[in-house]
Amino acid sequence: MAEEISTELKDKVVELFQTKNKMMTSRDVAKALDLDNRTAKKVLTELVNAGILEFTSYGGATFIKLVESAG
Repeated sequence: MAEEISTELKDKVVELFQTKNKMMTSRDVAKALDLDNRTAKKVLTELVNAGILEFTSYGGATFIKLVESAG
């Protein structure tokens, strides 16, 4: 279970968000990158903790999006 999340995988996730330019769920990310949902959630959590992505909720569902830069 001590699976290390690679920088390459994090880059792919960020690139996916930049390409899609919309909010997605962890399942959307898992499906798009052919990952299992647990791995997708772990990568997303690390990126949220790093300040690259952020969680947002709409109507009881939790989505993830790129942090919008101020300016």
